[in-house]
Amino acid sequence: MVAFTDISIRIIKLTFKERFKLARLARRSKIFKRMIHKLFFEGDDIQVLPRDETINLNVKVNPPSFSPLPSQVLKEMISKSRYIFKMDFCICRVSSDCRDYPHELGCIFLGKGANRIPGKVGRLVSKEEAIRHIEECEKAGLVHIIGRNKIDTVWLNTGPKEELLSICNCCPCCCLWKMIPDLPDELAESMTPMSGVKLEFIQENCIGCGNCLEKCFVKAIKIKNGKAQIDNRLCKCCGRCAMECENNAIRVLMDHDAVKRAIERLEPLVDVKAKM
Repeated sequence: MVAFTDISIRIIKLTFKERFKLARLARRSKIFKRMIHKLFFEGDDIQVLPRDETINLNVKVNPPSFSPLPSQVLKEMISKSRYIFKMDFCICRVSSDCRDYPHELGCIFLGKGANRIPGKVGRLVSKEEAIRHIEECEKAGLVHIIGRNKIDTVWLNTGPKEELLSICNCCPCCCLWKMIPDLPDELAESMTPMSGVKLEFIQENCIGCGNCLEKCFVKAIKIKNGKAQIDNRLCKCCGRCAMECENNAIRVLMDHDAVKRAIERLEPLVDVKAKM
């Protein structure tokens, strides 16, 4: 007997590269937009966490002796969670046959829904193993996103969206959310920068080399008149552009209380402490 998840994976692999066309169709058709919102986006709230090494603390005076890091958000939520599921593969990289990043570094899922994910795609793990996995993803150069992502509850058949919190570990080449520029604004707005984080562009330092443009997974950067231009409406403050810029023209600024604010935004979405 073919399991539901087997069918889901086959469909995703077959249609993954067509997601940009589907996103553009949602822009053109209000009926299609409402349909995919109801099926896949309803109630979504997803934060993109910048890579730890890109962070500059946004404090004018008396900086704290200890600087918070975005990865603490993940470690805090994992530590609170009763059920933690680690996937054995990344569905995006497998579907795109990624050549640059490891296929085996998959998502982490938290909450009651995690306990319903079929064992054939991964397994329940301890908090310690989940945190080690997150650290391995960081070493591989991946960017974390965390939040309530309804599409995961659909393809994994885990039940209500309020019972599954997703942690994805994304590469710039294969991420599902590369389709954001093609989506209607109402759907694209479900993914935002981490609370308390913003990008600073120092125009006079920019030499227009274009290295940042190549790394932006949402196409938020263009080169115009020899300088980079960043579309703040599209930018998710992941920090990849800042990592590529050798002239310090781009900085990621994080408020001192950003980790606290990000967790406060996540906690009402899914009760990760709840029992089955």
